[in-house]
Amino acid sequence: MDIKSLIEKLSLKVYSEGKRDFFSEGFTCDLLSVVLASSPKDSIWITVQRHINIIAVATLREISGIIIAQGFEPAEDTINKAKEEGIYLLGSNLDSFTLSGEIYKLLKNG
Repeated sequence: MDIKSLIEKLSLKVYSEGKRDFFSEGFTCDLLSVVLASSPKDSIWITVQRHINIIAVATLREISGIIIAQGFEPAEDTINKAKEEGIYLLGSNLDSFTLSGEIYKLLKNG
């Protein structure tokens, strides 16, 4: 799915645009070790974490983008690193459960 379509359909806030304009599945988790071990390449990752380490994890796993849930704001150094690494860094006021469901529906139904 095209990330710009996702941004539009879910009214996501854009902190950083990325190099990868698509994602093939979603992944929801707040434990960085689990994301490192299990997240799929080209996925969109939903988390409430907002520190710079999420960008390192996303880069290592070749994640297309990160959505920070529940209205949490990323730190300035996180935004700058996302821009540097070309990772979509997005925000939503929705909780992780709701975001996961909405993305699941979009992936399955278009």
